[in-house]
Amino acid sequence: MVLLFNVFLTPSPANSNLNLERGNLASYSKVDITKYSLASLAVAYKWKRVILNIELGKEYIQEADELERYATDIFAGIDIQYSHRRNVTQQDWISTYSQINDEVILYLGNHDHIFLDSSRSTLEEIVQTVENSKLKYPTVAISHWPENIRWSKSGYIELSETFPRQLNTSYRVAPYGIEYTSTCIDSLIILNKALYKEWFLEGEWREGTVLPRTEGIGTYTLLNIKNSIESELPLQTIITPYKELFRHFDGYMHQNISNNICPSLDIPPGFFESNIKIRYGYGDRKEGWVNINPKGENYYAYDRSGVDYMLTLQDIPLVWKDKITTTDVNPDILEEEDIQYRLLKILNMMYSDERYNPYIDAKVQENVLQHYLTAYKNYQLD
Repeated sequence: MVLLFNVFLTPSPANSNLNLERGNLASYSKVDITKYSLASLAVAYKWKRVILNIELGKEYIQEADELERYATDIFAGIDIQYSHRRNVTQQDWISTYSQINDEVILYLGNHDHIFLDSSRSTLEEIVQTVENSKLKYPTVAISHWPENIRWSKSGYIELSETFPRQLNTSYRVAPYGIEYTSTCIDSLIILNKALYKEWFLEGEWREGTVLPRTEGIGTYTLLNIKNSIESELPLQTIITPYKELFRHFDGYMHQNISNNICPSLDIPPGFFESNIKIRYGYGDRKEGWVNINPKGENYYAYDRSGVDYMLTLQDIPLVWKDKITTTDVNPDILEEEDIQYRLLKILNMMYSDERYNPYIDAKVQENVLQHYLTAYKNYQLD
Protein backbone atom coordinates (compact mmCIF):
# COMPACT_ATOMS: atom_id res chain seq x y z
CA MET A 1 0.00 0.00 0.00
CA VAL A 2 1.11 3.56 -0.78
CA LEU A 3 0.59 6.46 1.61
CA LEU A 4 -0.52 9.71 -0.02
CA PHE A 5 -0.41 12.62 2.46
CA ASN A 6 -1.47 15.88 0.82
CA VAL A 7 -1.83 18.88 3.16
CA PHE A 8 -1.43 22.65 3.52
CA LEU A 9 -0.63 24.03 6.97
CA THR A 10 -1.58 27.46 8.29
CA PRO A 11 -2.61 28.49 11.83
CA SER A 12 -6.14 29.21 10.57
CA PRO A 13 -8.80 26.47 10.90
CA ALA A 14 -9.52 24.57 7.69
CA ASN A 15 -13.24 24.93 8.30
CA SER A 16 -14.36 27.80 10.53
CA ASN A 17 -17.91 26.41 10.61
CA LEU A 18 -16.95 23.36 12.66
CA ASN A 19 -17.20 23.32 16.43
CA LEU A 20 -13.84 21.82 17.38
CA GLU A 21 -13.92 21.99 21.16
CA ARG A 22 -10.76 20.66 22.85
CA GLY A 23 -12.02 21.18 26.38
CA ASN A 24 -9.17 21.18 28.90
CA LEU A 25 -6.55 19.97 26.43
CA ALA A 26 -3.65 22.11 25.30
CA SER A 27 -3.45 23.63 21.83
CA TYR A 28 -0.59 22.75 19.51
CA SER A 29 1.10 24.07 16.42
CA LYS A 30 -0.19 22.36 13.28
CA VAL A 31 3.41 21.44 12.52
CA ASP A 32 3.67 19.49 15.77
CA ILE A 33 0.31 17.81 15.14
CA THR A 34 1.54 16.88 11.66
CA LYS A 35 4.69 15.37 13.17
CA TYR A 36 2.58 13.32 15.57
CA SER A 37 0.35 12.16 12.71
CA LEU A 38 3.35 11.23 10.55
CA ALA A 39 4.99 9.37 13.43
CA SER A 40 1.81 7.32 13.88
CA LEU A 41 1.64 6.61 10.16
CA ALA A 42 5.27 5.52 10.08
CA VAL A 43 4.49 2.58 12.39
CA ALA A 44 0.97 1.88 11.07
CA TYR A 45 1.96 -0.16 8.03
CA LYS A 46 4.90 -1.46 6.04
CA TRP A 47 4.52 1.04 3.19
CA LYS A 48 5.62 0.31 -0.34
CA ARG A 49 6.02 4.05 -0.95
CA VAL A 50 5.23 7.22 0.98
CA ILE A 51 4.22 10.36 -0.96
CA LEU A 52 4.26 13.43 1.27
CA ASN A 53 3.03 16.70 -0.25
CA ILE A 54 3.30 19.12 2.68
CA GLU A 55 2.93 22.80 1.87
CA LEU A 56 3.40 25.39 4.60
CA GLY A 57 1.84 28.82 4.85
CA LYS A 58 4.03 31.84 5.48
CA GLU A 59 3.57 31.51 9.25
CA TYR A 60 5.29 28.10 9.22
CA ILE A 61 7.59 28.38 6.22
CA GLN A 62 10.73 28.63 8.40
CA GLU A 63 9.99 25.09 9.64
CA ALA A 64 9.81 23.52 6.18
CA ASP A 65 13.32 22.03 6.08
CA GLU A 66 13.15 20.72 9.64
CA LEU A 67 9.78 19.09 8.97
CA GLU A 68 11.19 17.38 5.88
CA ARG A 69 14.15 16.10 7.93
CA TYR A 70 11.79 14.79 10.59
CA ALA A 71 9.64 12.98 8.01
CA THR A 72 12.68 11.50 6.26
CA ASP A 73 13.99 10.25 9.59
CA ILE A 74 10.79 8.55 10.82
CA PHE A 75 10.21 6.90 7.42
CA ALA A 76 13.84 5.75 7.21
CA GLY A 77 14.25 2.72 4.98
CA ILE A 78 11.01 3.43 3.10
CA ASP A 79 10.78 4.81 -0.44
CA ILE A 80 9.69 8.41 0.25
CA GLN A 81 8.72 11.09 -2.26
CA TYR A 82 8.64 14.50 -0.52
CA SER A 83 7.29 17.75 -1.96
CA HIS A 84 6.83 21.20 -0.44
CA ARG A 85 3.68 21.68 -2.56
CA ARG A 86 0.37 19.92 -2.12
CA ASN A 87 -1.68 18.79 -5.10
CA VAL A 88 -4.16 21.39 -6.31
CA THR A 89 -4.67 21.09 -10.07
CA GLN A 90 -5.73 18.12 -12.15
CA GLN A 91 -2.21 17.93 -13.54
CA ASP A 92 -0.85 17.67 -9.98
CA TRP A 93 -3.09 14.69 -9.31
CA ILE A 94 -2.17 13.12 -12.64
CA SER A 95 1.53 13.47 -11.83
CA THR A 96 0.96 11.76 -8.49
CA TYR A 97 -0.78 8.88 -10.27
CA SER A 98 2.51 8.09 -12.00
CA GLN A 99 4.21 7.90 -8.56
CA ILE A 100 1.75 5.36 -7.16
CA ASN A 101 3.42 1.97 -7.44
CA ASP A 102 0.81 -0.20 -5.73
CA GLU A 103 -2.88 -1.01 -6.27
CA VAL A 104 -3.94 0.21 -2.81
CA ILE A 105 -3.63 3.77 -1.49
CA LEU A 106 -4.20 5.32 1.92
CA TYR A 107 -5.14 8.90 1.07
CA LEU A 108 -5.05 11.64 3.70
CA GLY A 109 -5.82 15.26 2.88
CA ASN A 110 -5.82 16.08 6.59
CA HIS A 111 -2.81 16.64 8.82
CA ASP A 112 -4.53 15.70 12.08
CA HIS A 113 -5.68 12.09 12.08
CA ILE A 114 -3.67 9.85 14.39
CA PHE A 115 -3.22 6.08 14.07
CA LEU A 116 -4.22 4.90 17.57
CA ASP A 117 -4.31 1.12 17.22
CA SER A 118 -1.98 -0.93 19.39
CA SER A 119 -0.75 -3.05 16.47
CA ARG A 120 -0.76 -3.19 12.68
CA SER A 121 -2.87 -6.34 12.47
CA THR A 122 -6.34 -4.84 11.88
CA LEU A 123 -5.09 -2.39 9.26
CA GLU A 124 -3.13 -5.16 7.55
CA GLU A 125 -6.25 -7.36 7.44
CA ILE A 126 -8.29 -4.53 5.96
CA VAL A 127 -5.66 -3.83 3.29
CA GLN A 128 -5.56 -7.52 2.41
CA THR A 129 -9.34 -7.47 2.07
CA VAL A 130 -9.10 -4.58 -0.40
CA GLU A 131 -6.27 -6.27 -2.32
CA ASN A 132 -8.22 -9.52 -2.67
CA SER A 133 -11.61 -7.95 -3.26
CA LYS A 134 -13.56 -8.65 -6.42
CA LEU A 135 -15.44 -5.40 -5.85
CA LYS A 136 -14.68 -2.68 -8.37
CA TYR A 137 -14.13 0.21 -5.96
CA PRO A 138 -13.77 -0.94 -2.33
CA THR A 139 -13.25 2.09 -0.08
CA VAL A 140 -12.37 1.99 3.62
CA ALA A 141 -13.43 4.76 6.00
CA ILE A 142 -10.32 4.84 8.21
CA SER A 143 -11.21 7.61 10.66
CA HIS A 144 -14.29 9.22 12.31
CA TRP A 145 -15.10 5.73 13.60
CA PRO A 146 -17.82 6.71 16.13
CA GLU A 147 -19.69 8.44 13.32
CA ASN A 148 -19.21 5.83 10.62
CA ILE A 149 -20.06 2.81 12.75
CA ARG A 150 -23.39 4.28 13.86
CA TRP A 151 -24.66 5.51 10.49
CA SER A 152 -23.60 2.62 8.26
CA LYS A 153 -27.16 1.29 8.24
CA SER A 154 -29.20 4.45 8.85
CA GLY A 155 -27.21 6.86 6.74
CA TYR A 156 -26.27 10.27 8.10
CA ILE A 157 -28.98 12.01 10.12
CA GLU A 158 -28.77 15.79 9.92
CA LEU A 159 -28.11 17.41 13.30
CA SER A 160 -31.44 19.24 13.08
CA GLU A 161 -33.38 16.05 12.30
CA THR A 162 -34.49 13.02 14.31
CA PHE A 163 -34.91 10.17 11.84
CA PRO A 164 -33.01 8.88 8.81
CA ARG A 165 -34.18 10.14 5.44
CA GLN A 166 -33.40 6.81 3.80
CA LEU A 167 -31.77 3.63 5.07
CA ASN A 168 -28.77 2.15 3.28
CA THR A 169 -30.56 -0.71 1.51
CA SER A 170 -27.22 -2.22 0.43
CA TYR A 171 -26.02 -2.47 4.04
CA ARG A 172 -24.27 -5.75 4.87
CA VAL A 173 -22.50 -7.09 7.95
CA ALA A 174 -19.28 -8.68 6.64
CA PRO A 175 -16.54 -10.49 8.62
CA TYR A 176 -14.12 -7.55 8.34
CA GLY A 177 -16.55 -4.62 8.65
CA ILE A 178 -19.85 -3.11 7.60
CA GLU A 179 -20.40 -2.61 3.86
CA TYR A 180 -22.80 -0.46 1.88
CA THR A 181 -22.90 1.03 -1.59
CA SER A 182 -22.59 4.80 -1.94
CA THR A 183 -20.09 7.48 -2.90
CA CYS A 184 -17.44 8.73 -0.49
CA ILE A 185 -15.03 11.51 -1.45
CA ASP A 186 -13.61 12.10 2.03
CA SER A 187 -9.89 12.74 2.13
CA LEU A 188 -9.22 10.05 4.75
CA ILE A 189 -9.85 6.72 3.08
CA ILE A 190 -8.24 3.64 1.65
CA LEU A 191 -9.01 3.31 -2.07
CA ASN A 192 -7.66 1.38 -5.00
CA LYS A 193 -5.66 2.81 -7.88
CA ALA A 194 -8.54 2.21 -10.29
CA LEU A 195 -10.77 4.59 -8.32
CA TYR A 196 -7.98 7.16 -8.10
CA LYS A 197 -7.69 7.03 -11.89
CA GLU A 198 -11.46 7.40 -12.32
CA TRP A 199 -11.51 10.41 -9.98
CA PHE A 200 -8.55 12.37 -11.28
CA LEU A 201 -7.66 11.21 -14.79
CA GLU A 202 -11.03 10.63 -16.44
CA GLY A 203 -12.44 13.79 -18.07
CA GLU A 204 -10.75 17.15 -18.52
CA TRP A 205 -11.40 19.67 -15.78
CA ARG A 206 -12.34 23.20 -16.70
CA GLU A 207 -9.58 25.80 -16.78
CA GLY A 208 -8.83 27.29 -13.39
CA THR A 209 -10.34 24.40 -11.42
CA VAL A 210 -8.48 23.60 -8.21
CA LEU A 211 -9.04 20.71 -5.82
CA PRO A 212 -6.72 20.60 -2.80
CA ARG A 213 -9.04 18.20 -0.96
CA THR A 214 -11.53 15.86 -2.58
CA GLU A 215 -14.41 16.78 -0.26
CA GLY A 216 -13.58 20.47 -0.63
CA ILE A 217 -13.14 23.03 2.12
CA GLY A 218 -14.42 26.40 0.94
CA THR A 219 -13.76 25.40 -2.68
CA TYR A 220 -14.82 22.88 -5.32
CA THR A 221 -15.52 19.30 -4.31
CA LEU A 222 -14.77 16.37 -6.55
CA LEU A 223 -18.53 16.01 -7.02
CA ASN A 224 -18.81 19.64 -8.21
CA ILE A 225 -16.04 19.10 -10.71
CA LYS A 226 -17.51 15.89 -12.09
CA ASN A 227 -20.92 17.55 -12.41
CA SER A 228 -19.40 20.52 -14.23
CA ILE A 229 -17.97 18.24 -16.93
CA GLU A 230 -21.13 16.08 -17.02
CA SER A 231 -19.41 13.06 -15.54
CA GLU A 232 -20.82 10.96 -12.70
CA LEU A 233 -18.90 9.77 -9.68
CA PRO A 234 -18.77 5.95 -9.64
CA LEU A 235 -20.46 4.01 -6.86
CA GLN A 236 -18.15 2.55 -4.26
CA THR A 237 -18.45 -0.17 -1.65
CA ILE A 238 -17.83 1.68 1.61
CA ILE A 239 -16.30 -0.40 4.39
CA THR A 240 -16.33 0.61 8.06
CA PRO A 241 -13.96 -1.56 10.14
CA TYR A 242 -15.10 -2.96 13.48
CA LYS A 243 -12.25 -1.22 15.28
CA GLU A 244 -11.18 2.42 15.53
CA LEU A 245 -7.95 2.83 13.56
CA PHE A 246 -7.48 6.61 13.38
CA ARG A 247 -8.96 9.48 15.39
CA HIS A 248 -9.32 13.15 14.57
CA PHE A 249 -6.97 15.11 16.84
CA ASP A 250 -9.72 17.60 17.68
CA GLY A 251 -12.40 15.00 18.30
CA TYR A 252 -16.00 14.97 17.14
CA MET A 253 -17.81 17.69 19.05
CA HIS A 254 -19.01 18.98 15.66
CA GLN A 255 -21.12 15.80 15.53
CA ASN A 256 -22.26 16.16 19.15
CA ILE A 257 -19.93 13.42 20.34
CA SER A 258 -18.76 14.66 23.72
CA ASN A 259 -15.17 14.89 24.93
CA ASN A 260 -16.35 12.55 27.68
CA ILE A 261 -17.29 9.88 25.12
CA CYS A 262 -14.58 10.09 22.44
CA PRO A 263 -12.24 12.88 23.47
CA SER A 264 -9.94 15.05 21.43
CA LEU A 265 -6.32 13.98 21.59
CA ASP A 266 -3.20 15.29 23.27
CA ILE A 267 0.43 14.77 22.32
CA PRO A 268 1.71 12.72 25.28
CA PRO A 269 4.24 14.54 27.49
CA GLY A 270 7.71 13.39 26.50
CA PHE A 271 6.66 12.09 23.08
CA PHE A 272 9.17 14.06 21.02
CA GLU A 273 11.89 13.41 23.62
CA SER A 274 11.17 9.64 23.66
CA ASN A 275 10.45 9.90 27.38
CA ILE A 276 6.78 8.99 27.92
CA LYS A 277 5.82 8.00 31.46
CA ILE A 278 2.71 5.83 31.85
CA ARG A 279 0.68 5.78 35.06
CA TYR A 280 -1.93 3.02 34.94
CA GLY A 281 -4.94 2.16 37.08
CA TYR A 282 -4.86 5.00 39.59
CA GLY A 283 -7.81 7.16 40.62
CA ASP A 284 -5.86 10.43 40.77
CA ARG A 285 -3.81 12.41 38.25
CA LYS A 286 -0.08 13.01 38.13
CA GLU A 287 1.18 15.85 35.97
CA GLY A 288 3.84 15.03 33.40
CA TRP A 289 2.55 11.47 33.09
CA VAL A 290 0.02 9.84 30.77
CA ASN A 291 -2.75 8.88 33.18
CA ILE A 292 -4.61 5.77 31.99
CA ASN A 293 -7.47 4.03 33.75
CA PRO A 294 -10.23 2.09 31.93
CA LYS A 295 -12.39 2.51 35.06
CA GLY A 296 -12.10 6.29 35.02
CA GLU A 297 -15.34 8.24 35.38
CA ASN A 298 -14.36 11.20 33.21
CA TYR A 299 -11.76 12.17 30.65
CA TYR A 300 -9.39 15.04 31.38
CA ALA A 301 -10.55 16.79 28.21
CA TYR A 302 -13.95 17.02 29.89
CA ASP A 303 -13.05 17.23 33.59
CA ARG A 304 -9.71 18.42 34.99
CA SER A 305 -9.74 15.62 37.56
CA GLY A 306 -10.29 12.99 34.85
CA VAL A 307 -7.93 10.53 33.17
CA ASP A 308 -6.18 11.03 29.83
CA TYR A 309 -7.19 7.67 28.36
CA MET A 310 -9.53 4.81 29.31
CA LEU A 311 -7.42 2.06 27.76
CA THR A 312 -5.87 -1.11 29.09
CA LEU A 313 -2.12 -1.70 28.88
CA GLN A 314 -2.73 -3.95 25.84
CA ASP A 315 -4.39 -1.02 24.02
CA ILE A 316 -1.50 1.43 24.28
CA PRO A 317 -1.03 3.01 20.81
CA LEU A 318 1.75 1.51 18.74
CA VAL A 319 3.19 4.98 18.10
CA TRP A 320 3.98 5.40 21.82
CA LYS A 321 5.57 2.04 22.49
CA ASP A 322 9.20 2.73 21.62
CA LYS A 323 9.05 6.06 23.45
CA ILE A 324 7.88 4.80 26.86
CA THR A 325 10.59 4.91 29.53
CA THR A 326 8.55 4.33 32.71
CA THR A 327 5.35 2.43 33.48
CA ASP A 328 3.82 2.65 36.96
CA VAL A 329 1.00 0.11 37.36
CA ASN A 330 -1.37 0.12 40.33
CA PRO A 331 -0.79 -3.27 42.01
CA ASP A 332 -4.47 -3.55 42.98
CA ILE A 333 -5.95 -3.63 39.47
CA LEU A 334 -8.12 -6.53 38.34
CA GLU A 335 -7.41 -7.37 34.69
CA GLU A 336 -10.79 -8.86 33.80
CA GLU A 337 -12.62 -5.94 35.35
CA ASP A 338 -10.43 -3.47 33.47
CA ILE A 339 -11.19 -5.23 30.17
CA GLN A 340 -14.92 -5.09 30.84
CA TYR A 341 -14.73 -1.36 31.52
CA ARG A 342 -12.64 -0.84 28.38
CA LEU A 343 -15.27 -2.60 26.25
CA LEU A 344 -18.00 -0.53 27.88
CA LYS A 345 -16.18 2.65 26.78
CA ILE A 346 -16.10 1.31 23.21
CA LEU A 347 -19.85 0.72 23.31
CA ASN A 348 -20.33 4.24 24.66
CA MET A 349 -18.65 5.55 21.50
CA MET A 350 -20.98 3.47 19.32
CA TYR A 351 -24.16 4.43 21.16
CA SER A 352 -23.39 8.12 21.63
CA ASP A 353 -26.54 9.39 19.88
CA GLU A 354 -29.93 7.83 20.59
CA ARG A 355 -31.18 8.75 17.13
CA TYR A 356 -28.86 6.12 15.62
CA ASN A 357 -29.14 3.44 18.30
CA PRO A 358 -32.13 1.56 16.78
CA TYR A 359 -30.13 1.04 13.57
CA ILE A 360 -27.06 -0.57 15.15
CA ASP A 361 -27.57 -4.32 14.82
CA ALA A 362 -26.72 -6.75 17.62
CA LYS A 363 -24.37 -8.59 15.23
CA VAL A 364 -22.41 -5.37 14.66
CA GLN A 365 -22.00 -4.92 18.42
CA GLU A 366 -20.85 -8.52 18.76
CA ASN A 367 -18.31 -8.16 15.95
CA VAL A 368 -16.95 -4.93 17.42
CA LEU A 369 -16.45 -6.54 20.83
CA GLN A 370 -14.86 -9.63 19.26
CA HIS A 371 -12.38 -7.49 17.34
CA TYR A 372 -11.36 -5.57 20.44
CA LEU A 373 -11.07 -8.79 22.46
CA THR A 374 -8.35 -10.10 20.15
CA ALA A 375 -5.90 -7.97 22.17
CA TYR A 376 -6.67 -10.13 25.24
CA LYS A 377 -5.62 -13.71 24.51
CA ASN A 378 -7.29 -15.28 27.56
CA TYR A 379 -10.73 -13.69 27.14
CA GLN A 380 -13.71 -14.14 24.86
CA LEU A 381 -17.41 -13.28 24.79
CA ASP A 382 -19.74 -15.64 26.66
